[in-house]
Amino acid sequence: MFDWKTPAVTSIIALVSAGVGGLVGNAWKRRSTSDRELFVLLRQAFDRPAFRGPFLFQTDRQAFREAIAMTLKAVETGKYFDRAGKELGEIQGRYRGPFSIRKASRRKALERARDHLQKIEHLLTTAANEDTKTKELLDKERDAAVSALNVVWREMRIPEMRIPTEFELYEQTRDPNA
Repeated sequence: MFDWKTPAVTSIIALVSAGVGGLVGNAWKRRSTSDRELFVLLRQAFDRPAFRGPFLFQTDRQAFREAIAMTLKAVETGKYFDRAGKELGEIQGRYRGPFSIRKASRRKALERARDHLQKIEHLLTTAANEDTKTKELLDKERDAAVSALNVVWREMRIPEMRIPTEFELYEQTRDPNA
């Protein structure tokens, strides 16, 4: 007589084992990202003209706004985009925003930088007039964002960025008599 219980139990055990193996394999592949990978990507995301030189009102304000938005998006998602929306880089592994950073001092520095970027976005949308106070606030926030991350980049031996307002523009360095 054919005993149907043994093959049924064997089949169920095989299916459960395959399912558990698949879940473990998927979790293993989706490793957490390293802090260093993230901060190298962020260094690339911040290395754009919006963070070089003092803010000038004659620059394209929409382009500046998009650059800030793309930098903020890199902080939030771990993906680096250009202004056209093309992905230029992505960290490997699972990234769930600044709170996935292991070391508290690094996480706080990234949160401060994110807060400064959000303040810049807010200033750009609310400040309709182009006055000196708005320019000074934009420069102050950009400097603070870069300064916060420079501490982490220095600690991780990633090249630091110059503070945006410390850049010398061509107009400032050229000889007017030349």
